Amino acid sequence: MAPDVGMPQVGVGVVFVREGKVFLAKRQGSHGEDTWASAGGHLEWEESLEDCARREALEELGVTVGEMRFLCISNILAYGKHYVDVEFLGDIGSQEPRLAEPEAFSESGWFPLDDLPQPLFQAVWYALDSLRTACYYYPGSPSSAPDTGQ
Repeated sequence: MAPDVGMPQVGVGVVFVREGKVFLAKRQGSHGEDTWASAGGHLEWEESLEDCARREALEELGVTVGEMRFLCISNILAYGKHYVDVEFLGDIGSQEPRLAEPEAFSESGWFPLDDLPQPLFQAVWYALDSLRTACYYYPGSPSSAPDTGQ
């Protein structure tokens, strides 16, 4: 994939964890195709990071996010793109996510945190690593990048 030329973009994501499982969906039709991800997208003009995460969760997975906790920020150079990405842990209570944008995802489910599907979308890899280790900054150097299979 040829790299985009220009300024890095800002991505925002939110992961949902319930009873030791994380909700993931398999991406299609966009960068990182066939990787497992959560809700996320581009920050819009004059939008807060939290509002972006909530909007993307509603648009993509049909859930309303309550409380959120900052997980991490990362500098991602992957899939021919350059993103500064901010990830949150979101509370959706007992709501069940659904694929509200079926053109963006092919399958989904709740997966045990110790038995995740592969490959993970790089931003989600960082978010879940942050959840496990409390690391909050991923500089994006080749030595710190996960092997996402892409």
